[in-house]
Amino acid sequence: MSKYLILPAVIAVLVVGLVPFLVLINYSVQTPYAEQNVFVAFNNFRKIISEPRFIDALRRNVIFSATVLSIEIPLGLLLAFLLYEKSRVNTIISTFIIIPALVPPISIGLLWRLLIRTAGPLGQLAALMKLGYDPFRIPSHAYWTIILMDMWHWTSLVTIVASAGLAGMDRTPILSAKTEGATRWQIFRYIELPAISFPLVFVSLIRLIDSLKIYDEVIILTGGGPGLTNEYISQYLKTIAIDQWIIGIGAAGSLIYNFIVLMLCYLLLIVMTRGRGLI
Repeated sequence: MSKYLILPAVIAVLVVGLVPFLVLINYSVQTPYAEQNVFVAFNNFRKIISEPRFIDALRRNVIFSATVLSIEIPLGLLLAFLLYEKSRVNTIISTFIIIPALVPPISIGLLWRLLIRTAGPLGQLAALMKLGYDPFRIPSHAYWTIILMDMWHWTSLVTIVASAGLAGMDRTPILSAKTEGATRWQIFRYIELPAISFPLVFVSLIRLIDSLKIYDEVIILTGGGPGLTNEYISQYLKTIAIDQWIIGIGAAGSLIYNFIVLMLCYLLLIVMTRGRGLI
């Protein structure tokens, strides 16, 4: 009887996850909503792969994800260790650090757009320092502004998860290592890091998936510009499938995108768990 208790959850997963995925597969091999619905097999996949704009957006997305992960994971881990010692100051700082992770992406995009405009605080500071900062006209400025925005938004999530891992760690091996004369680096490398490896793998996968599907913040901040220089894959697929109503090619691109995300997550999981016995 108890096995039937999970039946509603299984049905919900099938309806929410599997059914749309099957519809996506069906669309990817047809020309849906055209004058004549025709089965085209893998022709949509060939078209999307041969599209330079799709390849550019995909490459840009992978580079963006690699950049933010290489910054946010070490920075979040560092903050977690700095805030590990119990004190009133650390408690207050930890409370403020949590706030950005609770803010919706749309609000983050609006906030940063207000910050970087000419009359905004960052725009005024850049003008005062004569940096020539103009994210609405200079692609590199827009790119690094998006990086900073993502760091501000999500580094706190890494800190929260790493702090939870540190809080649940057994302190006995650390005290024993200190008694034996181990250095701070040795304690971190051989005791603390392996102890929090599972939380780190978890938050790294979450951040990888989230960074690969970035959409709201970029659309609101720069609209993918200047031009198409900061257009990411989610924005491109939305343009193809929704704005231009080319559903078949958009569905094929989405399937390719999903496959790449799964492969990147699998590779990250293998790299981060190698030799640690997590999988």
